[in-house]
Order: sequence, then structure tokens, then C-alpha cells
Amino acid sequence: MVSFAWGRGLGHVSRLIVVHRALSELGWDSLFLVEREQRMITDYGLAQVVIPTDEHSLIGEPLFGVEGMGNPRLARLIVHAVLSPDDVVLHDVTVQRQLYEQATRLGCRQVLIHRFQKNRPEPAAWVARHAPAIARVFMLGELSREDVREGIVLQGVSDVLRQPLAEVSVWPAGMPQPRIVVTAGGGGHADAEGFLTCALEGIARWERQEGQPASVYAVTGPHFQGTLTVPSGMRGSMLVTGYVGPRRSLYRETTAVVAHGGYNTVQELAFTGVPAVVVPGVRDFDDQRKHLDAAADHLNAIVTGAAPEGIADGLTRVLRRAVRRQRRPPPRGAWEIARAIAQSPAASAAE
Repeated sequence: MVSFAWGRGLGHVSRLIVVHRALSELGWDSLFLVEREQRMITDYGLAQVVIPTDEHSLIGEPLFGVEGMGNPRLARLIVHAVLSPDDVVLHDVTVQRQLYEQATRLGCRQVLIHRFQKNRPEPAAWVARHAPAIARVFMLGELSREDVREGIVLQGVSDVLRQPLAEVSVWPAGMPQPRIVVTAGGGGHADAEGFLTCALEGIARWERQEGQPASVYAVTGPHFQGTLTVPSGMRGSMLVTGYVGPRRSLYRETTAVVAHGGYNTVQELAFTGVPAVVVPGVRDFDDQRKHLDAAADHLNAIVTGAAPEGIADGLTRVLRRAVRRQRRPPPRGAWEIARAIAQSPAASAAE
């Protein structure tokens, strides 16, 4: 199995890791092509190769934030060296140009994971136009979906949740309650800095309103390029990190979370049941409110706008009710995708 993962944030990487690990348990080999080295891939014991990328490296949409790294010829040479006709190529939302084109020339089977995007409301039409060699699209969270459009099989599967390797709390012993985690997801997007600043200001406002300090654990993300501004007057202790590995848990021993509403964060909040204040980001391609609406029945969350007073009010409400929902069973989307790939006639013939 070969996949490309680009990584300003960690959404694509996280989803692909769990599917690759499921296929590894079925005896498949695994390789990631990445536009920058991803510590998370290494932490899960999977192989990765960095290939040159630029703003033209994706099919059907630009890849921002990688100016000056482009070398399409070298990227093609690397892809040619690692890809074989019997490989299966798994794309997650984005489709890398050199990987797709070489896989098409070799006749590799290609499949795509799709989660809702504003700029791609009809994935079959998008695939038929931009990447017609992709024969199957796995529709996350759309269990009842099973049809064929534009010659593309649309197969509904459960949601995907990245499973940790351990669940040791990120909190040092003795840090007082309440313990509040602030995370902007992967932290690589342009809106991360504004969100983190607003979230910390909201916590400082809550401290003033309630007359007590809070312990804060802020996760900027491994590719965060902005400035973390700590508001004056914050009373509690604060820890800051760029990355939380798969052996540590942001949710264990955590009182509440302040987070963006990205797909992976929403799945983790729904699974753990931790009280949360969620501030959905506004992006051209994503729809974080859609993710929140889809998981609303399983979330223990208050959704608010990007203003400190709204975050402070949300924290007051979730902390006063202090209800931590019981964990729900983890979704099985990764295993459903892995089984569908492994059991297909093409896979049997290749084996």
C-alpha cells in the first residue's frame, strides 16, 4: 500500500496511518510519500520517503505553503523507483500528481478516502473530472451510501479514529484542576495562531470571572509557524508543546478541551466524551460545522464563535455541569476500508 500525505496539519496523516496499520495487520507492506518528514509516521513504525513538492503537486487543487521546494522530475524518479504494478495506491482527500500519474501508467489499483469538503460536494464528479483512474471512493461517516456515479463506486464506511499506542496522560502529577487542553489540531493552518490566541484570552477571561486559576496545556502543532501570545493576567500554570506522540493522551485526566472542529479532533472528542468548547474554523475548502453536526449526538461539547467571551462562557457551562460522557465504541472505518481493499478481486489476483 502506497499513500501520499501532505502535512501542514495532521489530518491526512492521522487517517492514513490507521488504515495502513490495519492493512499491516493483514500482512500488507506500507509506504508513505510525504512532502515533509512526519514524526507521527515514524512513531507508528511506518516507512516514509520525502518527495519534492510545490504548489502544483496536487491534482485539482493547489498545495499552498511549499514554495521553492518543487522538482517534478525528481519527484517522478522517486515515485518510479518505489511503485510497482501490483501496489495499491490509497489517496486521502488529496491526490498527488506524480504518484497518480505513475500509478495510472502501471495500472495500479487506486482508491480515495473522502470526508466532506465544501469545495467537493460531489466526489464522484470531482474524481471523474480530475482523477478518473480512481475506481472507488470510501465515504467517511456515510454508512448507508452504496452506489455508482460517473463510473465511480461510492462506498460508505464508518468514521476513522486514530488509535494511540498508549494512553499516558500529558499532565504532570500535581497540576491543579481544572486542567484545560487547547489544541488547534495539526496547527499548520493559517488560522491556528488566531485561534490559539483567542482560546488563551478566553481562558484568562474565565479565570477572572470565576476567581480561580486553570492549568493549561497548549498544543501548537508540529508545523506551527506563528507566535503563541500568552495574555497578561493568566493566573494558572501553562505548558506548551508542538507535538503529542501516540503514547500520550490529551484527554486522560483532562477537565475540558478548547479545540478547532476538524474531522479528527471531532472524532476523538466523540470517542472520549471529554467536555469541550469547540470553535469551528472558517476555511475555503473545509466545513468544520458539518463535522460537528454529524457527530452532535456523541459530543459533550458547546460550539461557539471565535471570540474570548464566547469561549469563557462555554468553559463556564461545560465546567459547571462537569459531565464526562462514557466512552463510546471506536468507529471501525479503518478496518472496513482495509478489508474492502484486501478482499477485492484485484487484490486477490495480485497476491
